[in-house]
Amino acid sequence: MSDFSRRQFMRTASMLGFAAFSAPLLATPAWITGKPRFISYPFTLGVASGDAMPTGFVIWTRLAPDPLDHRAVGPDPVPVAYEIAEDEAFTRVVQKGAVVAHAENAHAVHVDVVGLLPGRPYFYRFHAGDEVSLVGRARTTPAIMAPLERMKFAFCSCQNFTEGYFKAYRDMVAEDVELIVHLGDYIYEQSYGAAHRRVPVGNAVTLDDYRALHATYKLDPDLQAAHAHTSWLFTWDDHEVANDYAADQGQNFEDPIEFLRRRAAAYKAYYEHLPLRRAAAPIGADAALFGRTNYGNLLEINMLDTRQYRTDQPCQTPDDGGWQLIDGMCAERFEPTRSILGEAQEKWLMWGMGRAGAKWNVMAQGMLFSKHDYKPGDGELIGSEYWDGYVASRDRVLDMFEKRNVSNPVIIGGDVHATYVCDVKRDFDDPNSKTVASEFVATSITSGNSYWQRNMPSIPENPHIKLYEGRYRGYTLCDVTRDGWTADLRVVDDVTKPELDARTLKRFVIEDGVAGPQEA
Repeated sequence: MSDFSRRQFMRTASMLGFAAFSAPLLATPAWITGKPRFISYPFTLGVASGDAMPTGFVIWTRLAPDPLDHRAVGPDPVPVAYEIAEDEAFTRVVQKGAVVAHAENAHAVHVDVVGLLPGRPYFYRFHAGDEVSLVGRARTTPAIMAPLERMKFAFCSCQNFTEGYFKAYRDMVAEDVELIVHLGDYIYEQSYGAAHRRVPVGNAVTLDDYRALHATYKLDPDLQAAHAHTSWLFTWDDHEVANDYAADQGQNFEDPIEFLRRRAAAYKAYYEHLPLRRAAAPIGADAALFGRTNYGNLLEINMLDTRQYRTDQPCQTPDDGGWQLIDGMCAERFEPTRSILGEAQEKWLMWGMGRAGAKWNVMAQGMLFSKHDYKPGDGELIGSEYWDGYVASRDRVLDMFEKRNVSNPVIIGGDVHATYVCDVKRDFDDPNSKTVASEFVATSITSGNSYWQRNMPSIPENPHIKLYEGRYRGYTLCDVTRDGWTADLRVVDDVTKPELDARTLKRFVIEDGVAGPQEA
């Protein structure tokens, strides 16, 4: 089942009883009139905002007096009030209301705030009983196609709690970014590498497991501060569910029905802990996460899901269904029916990307898009999990960039725990081929890279890869104007120590109308 429809899944879900994983929309019971009391402070996981638009955004919190026990609040629904203000002191409150936190959803709340003014910051907070959350700041986007001269944002991925502190977020706050784009591996379903910090779950499978991991990650103070600082956009990669999965296929060739149960649990916990719109609430093991956000006439961001709908990875061995280095001549990777996006999402991207007329058009997703031949000398070795394993999908994107004359396409990605800066070629095997787009892949927040030294000898044979660097942890900081795009590759020192020392490793620029990043 490489790419099945919502209708097909719901038919299966009905038989399997997946309804327990849905996100019910329940009315406030008439008997809720008393003031709730908690065993301790309930807003331990902080606040967050996301999915901004010109008239509003989503705000989130979760009542968690004991963060690792979602039953600590009890079985009853709890009313949660919220306020939106123009100032941090809340002297100019512009909106207030109340929602209900339900035990079925771990007492998480999502408020789709609307009716605000475009292109400005707002402040928000929550109340439950006598308790008040910390204050968060959220930003509405500018009005559609409104003139905008500058936008500053960060993108990142791959934050393994056990491997270190999330202090790169402290630097994003210091840089005062307007937006944070997270490109996947927000949690890790199990520990990989040395355990510098402990998590309460060895290998997540159940809903309780995933909830405990999300709560543990949210206790990181730098992550909480970054969520409170500004609004985010999200997509997922594999570790939110299981390493190297593809649609309903697990790395270890699990029974697809059992794997979908696990995916349903993971998707539900993901939604419960992030500021996502109600439209992204999972229905069983299905969740519509991809979407498009515009920042005036300057920037369009297309958020893609390269996990849920993909065809399984090509040329797998009988004992391993995950990422592999495979022969570049693997015939399966060239099959035209193979897709990393799935039919519906691919059509959505092809039809809509760049049509609004923004100066810069971003394709944000979790993978390396450009080709990387890892084998020096004769022959080829490619990573089966990346766009290299889905050549027809990549060619269709490149065709769209050219035929539609998309303005300044930029592809951003994560997953590989390394920084890539690439010229996106029409033909990666021909160095003289036309450069049709620019690509930046951010290194990881904490997750290690043990392959950098092994991979470095291959870089001279991939001349379109202008930089490959896997020794550092960090993120990519982007400053976008009408004349150009500046990308600072921000790196932090030893992530096993909480003290922060951040710097720009290198800076690259893209000139308006000239595809391909150049080192500044």
